[in-house]
Amino acid sequence: MSLTPEKRASGHEFLDLPPEAYRCTELEESLGDIRLVNRYLGDRRALLKHLAAKVDGSASFTALDIATGSADLPMAIVDWARRAGIHATITGIDINEQTIQVARKRAVGHPEIKLQVADGLRLPFADKSFDFVLCSKTMHHFSNEDVVRLIQEMLRVAKRGFILMDLRRSWIAYRLIYLLTRIFTRNRLTRHDGPLSVLRAFTAGELAALASSAGATDFTISREPFWLLVLSGDLP
Repeated sequence: MSLTPEKRASGHEFLDLPPEAYRCTELEESLGDIRLVNRYLGDRRALLKHLAAKVDGSASFTALDIATGSADLPMAIVDWARRAGIHATITGIDINEQTIQVARKRAVGHPEIKLQVADGLRLPFADKSFDFVLCSKTMHHFSNEDVVRLIQEMLRVAKRGFILMDLRRSWIAYRLIYLLTRIFTRNRLTRHDGPLSVLRAFTAGELAALASSAGATDFTISREPFWLLVLSGDLP
């Protein structure tokens, strides 16, 4: 059997559904689980690695984080920038109002971060509004057509570059996440969404084709530990 499922899985994750489908406490717990994954399964490290390469030599930068969740990655970026003596200003958006409320509570100690409700497929920002546009662990929620639209929006509002990070489809990753969600959490959202996320993810070849369809030209796709794919692009 191939280690990569031939096709993406169908079906909706709980976080794709209207807020009425789950309780606020369940959402907060699930966002907490995502923070742990970001911290211990490489998301934070991979994002900082690729962003640092783009920021290199800059005294300041602005960034937009699409589908920011509880804003743990923007906070990690700000903490890193403070240590490096770089002034970072980050806008985090999420389509879910409840999620933004959680993020605002957690980001109180980070005034460099502004949070608002917005749709990543219809960004309410002018062209070239941010130096860098970021999006993590969100692409697998979308159809191919919407991924192209997402990348087009990222290209539109970015001045210097973009980073799109997500899971890589793999049977091994699926089984690992299934096991971890049974051992470390009882949250029904995490237990359902985590494994399904892996099966809904893309391969490197699929992602490259979608990026090209969106009009991206100067980009690389790299594999990072724990089945992460990073699409990193620069703009003229």
